[in-house]
Parts: sequence; C-alpha cells; structure tokens
Amino acid sequence: MPVTLFVYGTLKRSPPGKRHRLLRDARFVNVASMSGSLYDLGRYPGVVRDPKDRGRVFGEVYEIPDDDAHRALQALDKYEGSEFVRRRAYVTLRDGKRRSAWAYVLRKRPRTARPLESGKYARRGAA
Repeated sequence: MPVTLFVYGTLKRSPPGKRHRLLRDARFVNVASMSGSLYDLGRYPGVVRDPKDRGRVFGEVYEIPDDDAHRALQALDKYEGSEFVRRRAYVTLRDGKRRSAWAYVLRKRPRTARPLESGKYARRGAA
C-alpha cells in the first residue's frame, strides 16, 4: 500500500508542473488542504497545528510507492531537518474526500515569522 504525503511548501510542483526531485517517483493525487496555521519562515513555510486553530493550509497530496517509502521518507526527513517533525494529519481533497497523510509540521510556533492568512505558499524558486 502506498504511503500518502501532504506537501504545502517547497515540495509542491513548480511551474509548469515539475516535481521536486524527492517526489520524482511519487504519484500526484490531487490538491488538498489540512487544518493549521501557515507561516512564512523566509526561504520556506512551516505549519503549526493546534486544536484551537481554525485556519486551512493548502497544498498537494502524493502517494509514494510502498517499495520506495522507507527510503523516500528518510530522505524527506533529512530535507525537512530538525525544525520539523513528520505527523499524521487528515487532509481534505478537492472532491471533499478526507484521507490520512503524513505532513511535516513545525516542532514549535515561530516567534518572528509572518503568518500567511491565505493558507497558501507561493514558491520562490526550485529547491
């Protein structure tokens, strides 16, 4: 069974639909959203999840093939670094269906980062 991943920042496709190198073997499923607050941390965004938050974060869902999942998740963990932790989250796909997915969230709420009220992060270049 493939591993499902929700991405909302530098791992999203860049125009014109080019995938990030870490997701080259993954299958794009659809655009989706999850609950949380999105912050602009400069070169990349971060999500804080708190039951009190009513915001939505918009991104994309991918399926990583089962035979590649362990290696791919290790590479993604390294890419995201110690500032982030991989957590399970329910995401809502464009058609309204919900599914569980891995998502990288900030370990703690940033003090100086600018909140992105729209819940959308615009990429500033390829990673």
